[in-house]
Amino acid sequence: MELTNYSLELEAVAKQKFIDDKQRIGNALNGFKIKNILHFTHITNLVSILANGLKSIYDLNQEQIPHHRTDLERADQIYQGICCSLASPNIWMLNKKLGPEIQNYVILELMENTLLLQHFAAFPGNAATGFIRADASTNPEKYVGIEGLRRMFLNEPLRKKETVPKHVPTDLQSELIFFNSISANRIRSIHFPGPKIESFSEIYEQVYKDYGHLGIEFECRHNYFYKQDLNIKFDGRKFQMSWETI
Repeated sequence: MELTNYSLELEAVAKQKFIDDKQRIGNALNGFKIKNILHFTHITNLVSILANGLKSIYDLNQEQIPHHRTDLERADQIYQGICCSLASPNIWMLNKKLGPEIQNYVILELMENTLLLQHFAAFPGNAATGFIRADASTNPEKYVGIEGLRRMFLNEPLRKKETVPKHVPTDLQSELIFFNSISANRIRSIHFPGPKIESFSEIYEQVYKDYGHLGIEFECRHNYFYKQDLNIKFDGRKFQMSWETI
């Protein structure tokens, strides 16, 4: 798996901007009342993640670490990036895991100050969308650091109409993509959909034994695992380039 010129350029700009943006990112964390960062993965990846941290698909392959791929297509082409979201998981991607399959997944809740510790890209919609990727290729500075983070909350009239909470991005498919890796000590809590599955009992036991100090929900009470029919009501909040001028 080769890194793309697009993703390398985006990462380079993100790294350059991050140093100057840190204070403003900290202000944005308070201003938008950002509470958490979420990442979902297959349960069989969990023990490795808790031991070694979150790694990009590129690094996992390079280091030959066994893993279960969550996104087989990875159409955003940012192979050295780790996809995360704010406030709620990417419900469109998560709900591709239909029926009982969703019980094979787990959501990791990361500390929001992770945004202050390493460079990242931030997209106001799905990073794999063609027109967003094309714009990011031409204007990468719009999709990194404080500018990228602020643009996840565009279109104030729509936000008011839909009564979107301050900490929730406008488009629920908006994405944070951290480059390279995220330390395991950034993980605040672990959410399982429940009920427990017998074939994963050893994983449950090991997680509880070795990482019981984390907040662990074996049956998630936070509405992180959505039903697919709930997605429809958010269709009007899909990012459009016209939001930039509203």
